[in-house]
Amino acid sequence: MFLKKIFQMMVLSCLGCLSIKTAQAQVAPVQNQFYLNPYIYNPAFVGSSDVPQLFFGIKKQWVNVEGSPTIATLTYTKPLANQASFGVKLINVSEGPINSLSLQGTLGYRLEVGMDSYVNFGMSLGFVYNSFNAAALDAANDPLAQEQASGVFKFDGSIGFSYQVANFTAGLVFPNFTAPRPFANNNDPQTSFGPWDYMIGSLAYKLEPNSEWEFNPMFLYHMQKGINNQWELALKAVYQKKITGGILYRQNVGLTAFGGYNINDKIGFHYLYNFSSPTAQLPNDSHELVLRMTLGKKGKQ
Repeated sequence: MFLKKIFQMMVLSCLGCLSIKTAQAQVAPVQNQFYLNPYIYNPAFVGSSDVPQLFFGIKKQWVNVEGSPTIATLTYTKPLANQASFGVKLINVSEGPINSLSLQGTLGYRLEVGMDSYVNFGMSLGFVYNSFNAAALDAANDPLAQEQASGVFKFDGSIGFSYQVANFTAGLVFPNFTAPRPFANNNDPQTSFGPWDYMIGSLAYKLEPNSEWEFNPMFLYHMQKGINNQWELALKAVYQKKITGGILYRQNVGLTAFGGYNINDKIGFHYLYNFSSPTAQLPNDSHELVLRMTLGKKGKQ
């Protein structure tokens, strides 16, 4: 109950900040799944596996806090002819009384620019629906809570690029180029937010010392106006294309360990666990399950 009170006080405090027009722009939810499914952040990676794939993920954050964030994701990607790809991404974030549902469709294209080197482009377009349920709060009759008890539809989209040469890949994405923000005034100059004010950069390398092992060191950097930048570093290992293990460290958040097993070429399961950081204001243990399904054969020609 004590943690619940703290969480609800945080929600009302955040709403208070929004009502006096000092809110920051909404950021993309933290997605550990990126290290298994890079399309979850960057539309340029749509169809990067060259086979039709479906990913379903469910993540529970701050497991000891009632009403803490729950993130559900569903993505489908399909490579098409002539180096094009198509994808669909559905993300639902539930955080106490606040719920955000995003649906986007994606088109991507791969351009060969040299021997074993490619530039990839991707654009996602869709909508986000933000809703606030005041009845979920103990202080449901609070005037500030009642004022925000509404739902808002907004246009949503992202633009991404990547460059691949041999086993090295670099990516850059603008995940909210329409700057969707729940319950904030987009016309207020004090909370103005341009499409280029939030970017995520990524670097990855694939190392294959022999036919059984594959190692993937990866680096991400989040850059956002008005909020401290954040980096994360990960190492993923794959054995015989069946067993996956890895660890990542996210600045100011802590360690996440993950592992997985591919039952066959069609189905694989993964589990990710985020350890609490001693510097966190709230216990940030999180559990995440990810299911991968391959639904066909290679499609790019």
